[in-house]
Amino acid sequence: MPYTSEQRRQLHSKQSRLQVTSGKPSPRELKEGVPVLRSTDEGVVEYVKYNGELYKKVLDKVGST
Repeated sequence: MPYTSEQRRQLHSKQSRLQVTSGKPSPRELKEGVPVLRSTDEGVVEYVKYNGELYKKVLDKVGST
């Protein structure tokens, strides 16, 4: 079965990497369903926009390596 144009584009594009930036994002900054990592007073936080609402998940430190 042949690939769709979207599947071909994804096949030939590099995988994007999450970058940790600082500060809480506004919902206007985010794309729907695309997670971002931010360094805040709470620690490292993952934010995602879903149905126009901003959700967050505070990441826990595993321990020293």
